[in-house]
Amino acid sequence: MLRVVRLTSERPFPRATVEDELLPLAQAAGDGDVAALRTLLTCVGPQILRVVRRVVGAQHPEVEDIAQECAVEFANALSRFRGESSVSHFCSRVALGVAMNKRRRHRAQKRAWDRAEAVEADDADGHYVQPDQHAAARASVALARTLCDELPPAQAEVLALHCVLGYTMIEVAAICGAPLETMRSRLRAAKSVLMARARAEPRLSELLEDLR
Repeated sequence: MLRVVRLTSERPFPRATVEDELLPLAQAAGDGDVAALRTLLTCVGPQILRVVRRVVGAQHPEVEDIAQECAVEFANALSRFRGESSVSHFCSRVALGVAMNKRRRHRAQKRAWDRAEAVEADDADGHYVQPDQHAAARASVALARTLCDELPPAQAEVLALHCVLGYTMIEVAAICGAPLETMRSRLRAAKSVLMARARAEPRLSELLEDLR
């Protein structure tokens, strides 16, 4: 089963709960309540920023601008939110879609540069982490990001949600509103590509233990 090295014991995003505290705000904002929308965006702002940093990299020069675009898209999407998932999960999915599209366009523009990614502040942790675990975690996330640019959108979304953002497969299924087995099938397809890429790059060979 695909497993990602964690940089911290804390979950990057909260689990969906039976009682969604953001739901009343989302419903009011979707109905045109400007005050509710402002409050909701304040609540989800840090989450949107984290998604963007994890997808495009914390050192990307347009992180703040992309986060703003994600917030706008999230606000526009509230009218079609039907509560199939939590507001937090819905927000993550909207932000993920915007950030992945921006990353694809950015990489397409700079494909000729072929530059290695730098160590990113968003991947750092205040607690002590073994150097080999830290390096493996950065490498696995970087590899997943790269593959997300190349995979079909459905597979890329599952891989990003699970490997880059750290959601469980049950959460991924809830976020995407699709059967768990469908999500697992998409992840298996993405994982086969991920494993092939890791085998082709000696520095990533140790990651194969995490992909079983």
